Amino acid sequence: MNPGLLVLVLLQSQPVVDRWRESLELDLPAEVVLEGLPRVTAAGDLASDGQAIALVARALSATGKEERAAQLVRDSKPSEATRGFVEVARARLALDRDDLAGARAVVLEPGESSESKVRFPAIPECWLLAGRTLARSGDRARAVPLLERFLNLSPLDAEAPSAWHMLVQAAIERGDEPGAVRLRAKAQASAQWTSFYRTRRLQVRENPDEPLPRLGIAELFLAAGENARAREIGRDLAARFPGFCRALEVQGRAERALHDLEAARATLERGVSCDGNASRMVLELARVLSDLGQGEAAAARYARYLELGGKESLEVR
Repeated sequence: MNPGLLVLVLLQSQPVVDRWRESLELDLPAEVVLEGLPRVTAAGDLASDGQAIALVARALSATGKEERAAQLVRDSKPSEATRGFVEVARARLALDRDDLAGARAVVLEPGESSESKVRFPAIPECWLLAGRTLARSGDRARAVPLLERFLNLSPLDAEAPSAWHMLVQAAIERGDEPGAVRLRAKAQASAQWTSFYRTRRLQVRENPDEPLPRLGIAELFLAAGENARAREIGRDLAARFPGFCRALEVQGRAERALHDLEAARATLERGVSCDGNASRMVLELARVLSDLGQGEAAAARYARYLELGGKESLEVR
C-alpha cells in the first residue's frame, strides 16, 4: 500500500469515517449501519472506500448481523489504496468467531521466524489484531512488539487499554513482576482516560450548546500531551462561546506547551481581559511571561495570582 496514496484517499472521506468511528466507540453502531450501509454498497458514494466499508462491517457485527458483515466484506470492491482496511476488517470478524488461523492468515505475513511481520503496517489496527491473534494463540512473546507498535501509533485508541492488558499478561507469563506492575499502572491510566473521554463525548452529544464537556475534552488532550488537538478545541470553544473565558485558558496552555509563546501570551491576555479574577488564567500568563524573559511583568501577574488565593509555584507547572 502506497502511504502517500493512502493518506490522500483517507483525507477525502475523513469527516465521515471519524464520525462513524466515534459512534462505534460510544457503543452506537446502529447509527453507522443506518447511514453507512447505503453508502458503501451498490452505487453508494463510499462503495470503494475500504475504511468506510470496514467501519460499517464492524457496526453490522456489533448489532448482531455477523453474516451480513461477512457478506459486505466478501462482496466489497475497495480501491487498491484502501483494500487493507477491508482485509483488517476480515481479520476482526475472524477473531470474533474465534477463528485464529483465519485471522492470522489475514494480518500476518506467512513464516515461522521469531519476528512477526504484519501485512498492513500503515494501518494501526492491523498491529493490534495481529498482536491479539498471537496472544490468543498462546504466543504472547511474539505479540509484545506488535502491541507496543500499536500503542506507539495510536496511544489514545479506544482499544488501547486492551493492548496494555495483554502486555501485562505477557509480563506475568515471563515472570517479570516489576514490569507487570508498571504495565498494569499504564493499563489503568489508559482505561481511565478512555472512560473519561467517552463520557465527555457523550455529554457533548447530549448537550451540544454546553461548553464544559468540550473543555473537559481539551483538558484530557492536554493531560495526554496532545497539545495541538487541545489548542484546536480551545479555539473552537472561544469562537462558539465568546463569553466562556476558560476556553482562552486552555488554548493558551496548549500554545505554551507547543512553545508558541507569543501566541500563548496574546491568548492569555485576552483571557485575563475576559475574566481578571480567573486565578489559573493569571498564573498561566505569568508563566508565559517568565518563559519570554519578562521577569518584572511575570512577577506582577504572579503577585495578582497570589492575591486571588493561588498557591502554586510560578516555576513548577
